[in-house]
Amino acid sequence: MEETKNRSFLKRLFHFTPLDIIRLVLISVGVGVVLAFLNVDPAALWGDFFGTFAHAWQKVIYAITHIVDWSLNYFVLGAILVVPIFIVLRLLKAVRG
Repeated sequence: MEETKNRSFLKRLFHFTPLDIIRLVLISVGVGVVLAFLNVDPAALWGDFFGTFAHAWQKVIYAITHIVDWSLNYFVLGAILVVPIFIVLRLLKAVRG
């Protein structure tokens, strides 16, 4: 800790360990994968940063609403069969005591 205080600001700023470089590479790849998943074009990102993210956010919202709609349809379809069976089984269990 004492050694860190004695080094100059520039030495502390530009001192990189191999772990720092590996961490930077892994984070960059991870962010790149997420942006590729959102279909973000790197050239568009440089040209219109906020517009590109707004467009990507719209895609995420559309995907979420599509998944929720799809899930609700299958939930209702399954509930049409499962809920009456559940009620009958609960009634039979209550009658048996």
